[in-house]
Amino acid sequence: MLNSSNQEARAENSKFNALKSSFRRLISLYIESAKLTAAEKLTLLLSAAVLFIIAFMLVTIAIAFGAVALLQLLQLALSPIAAASILAGFFLLLAVLIFLFRKPLIINPTARFMSKLIMDIGKDRIKY
Repeated sequence: MLNSSNQEARAENSKFNALKSSFRRLISLYIESAKLTAAEKLTLLLSAAVLFIIAFMLVTIAIAFGAVALLQLLQLALSPIAAASILAGFFLLLAVLIFLFRKPLIINPTARFMSKLIMDIGKDRIKY
């Protein structure tokens, strides 16, 4: 009888150890998944930032060349000072419009991108 009781205690102890081992494995898998998800999100964020910086630089160069070409075209019909003033006024108007519409043009798309990046649960994950 004592032997039977001892065997039952060992069986329960081995079940407890197996459960504890499974729980530790589950926690380590959750941590690994969190690390991989963080790496994925950080990669997407950094690649978007690099793409934005490259596009911004190229668009700035294109606008500069376009402005010089437009200035020379306007100088054919107007005086150089008038042509430069018209072009400066155009860029000032463009800056004011961008400032006035900064929320729908800049803030909302950035917020959507960040919230989608952070809150998006992968399509291949199982939803509970």
